[in-house]
Amino acid sequence: MKLRATLFLLAAACAVPALADDRPAVPQASAPRLGDIMGAIQLRHIKLWYAGSLRNWPLARYELDQIKDSFGDAMTYYPGIPDSDMTTMEKPVAAMSDAIAKKDRAAFERGFGDLTAACNACHVQQGYSFIVVKVPVASPFSDEFFPPKP
Repeated sequence: MKLRATLFLLAAACAVPALADDRPAVPQASAPRLGDIMGAIQLRHIKLWYAGSLRNWPLARYELDQIKDSFGDAMTYYPGIPDSDMTTMEKPVAAMSDAIAKKDRAAFERGFGDLTAACNACHVQQGYSFIVVKVPVASPFSDEFFPPKP
């Protein structure tokens, strides 16, 4: 009986570390490429602009949340990059979040400019100054309706 209890406790103790993090461990070889994560962020950056500029606040919230999740993925899969904590993004993302919550288009546009500038500053810091993002002037998403439904 003592042996069973000991084995049970040992098995339970071994399982505890696995339960501490509900995200599966991803071997580096199967991690998405950092460029692919950033490319997805760039597409969401465009969609965020159109959603907010046309006052589709639920879509803007969704796209901003997706961008934040992608930043988290970059930090998880690439902890060795110099700006891996993405602290330069915290303030602009918070400003965007506040503007979306308040449905304030002027604050949204300012926040979007700050977010874009933070992206470009990070690119420069990482040695990728040739990657420059800006406020979109045309949408590549001709199959998506950005204004909120009436």
